[in-house]
Amino acid sequence: MMTSLNEIHLSLDIVVNELLSLAGIDEPPVNAFHLAQHLGWEIVLNARQEERGRLKRIHDKPTIFLKPDDRPERVQWALAHELGESLSDRWSDWIEEEELTAGPASREALANLFATRLLLPECWFGNTVSQTGCDLFELKQSFSTASHHLIAQRLLDLADPLIVTIFDHGQRTSRRSNWLPSPPPVQSAELRCWQECHCHNKRHQDQADNLSLHGWPIHEPDWKREILLTRPLEMDDC
Repeated sequence: MMTSLNEIHLSLDIVVNELLSLAGIDEPPVNAFHLAQHLGWEIVLNARQEERGRLKRIHDKPTIFLKPDDRPERVQWALAHELGESLSDRWSDWIEEEELTAGPASREALANLFATRLLLPECWFGNTVSQTGCDLFELKQSFSTASHHLIAQRLLDLADPLIVTIFDHGQRTSRRSNWLPSPPPVQSAELRCWQECHCHNKRHQDQADNLSLHGWPIHEPDWKREILLTRPLEMDDC
């Protein structure tokens, strides 16, 4: 029998909650370095390696080698991913063995899911979303070790119907939905909301064409990204 995505999430959340409790982390943000150190693992920064993170055992002690990055969220993600792979024995018993070698339940895919749900734990994320009114900037303040992009994609795990669209340097690079098999083309109202963020470097909110629209600019000196959240008005409960 195939393991459902909800069952996979539940299995990973159980492990995440155990780790948070073990490390005495009782509120966000989750610092993956603090967790790894609490587990007694060594962390080594290696600028010469190609991959973001890799795990080796040195003198029978887990050691994670990380590639430094100007964006600390990327290093947090890489470490959380390696923790997920190395701790796979804690959640693999709940997932069908044949699913661990390919597809959405492969060990690599599950390590990605684990990293997301470690940095944005289920036990806090949903309530914080409600408390902040889905404000991406406020969510980033609470979950500072996760990137804006990761937070926006994590919103798709919640029940409210949502489309998340990412624009980089004026080009759409990602568009995902949690209630449609494939998201529809970008609507005119969405483009107008995005353009306000892109051109004026400020958040923008609008309601048009039966859509609730929220856009946030994530602008840096060498990178210009906008994140657009789209909800159908008749189902907009967030």
